[in-house]
Amino acid sequence: MSEEEYFNQYESYIAEKIFLTDETSQIQNEIYENMLSFTVSKEQQANLTITDFINFLSRIKNNTKSQLNVSKTNSDLIYYIWYDELAGQLRINFINANHSKLPFEAKLEFTSNQVEIINEFLQSEYLDKIIWDQLSNDTGDLQDKENTEISDFKLKVYKEIIRKDARRANIGSSQITGIQRNAEF
Repeated sequence: MSEEEYFNQYESYIAEKIFLTDETSQIQNEIYENMLSFTVSKEQQANLTITDFINFLSRIKNNTKSQLNVSKTNSDLIYYIWYDELAGQLRINFINANHSKLPFEAKLEFTSNQVEIINEFLQSEYLDKIIWDQLSNDTGDLQDKENTEISDFKLKVYKEIIRKDARRANIGSSQITGIQRNAEF
């Protein structure tokens, strides 16, 4: 499968309507409605580059910004991306910027660019399966919990703020105000 064929299967993501709110109580809806995920097989892995993903994700973010600009919400958005190794998926999501933290239970390690996350995804040995022998020897014993790798696990995440362009969002109302002012004179 070529790079073009691979991204064609995700083309609907670009025009995807997202759930926009400025309420923090709607986090579960934001997670459910706005999360997008990518999977790749070992065969596809060889034909894809970080640049391919950056370009595709930019198109998704541009669509999201356009929706944000015409929305009635008064909040910017947080765009974040991570590699879910257990699911074998590159995931992205959008939540409103009124949230004080990202909705993960794991400890987070932030990276300064999404290239690192995408590279981790594309270089993963576990895209098709995780070999049983490579899993932790965690017995599930509560006394051993502090000594397991789980307590040391940090999820690597990249995040950025997508700002609502107030000028574009209010274009209609400012044009009307201008017309009304001209009519009054």
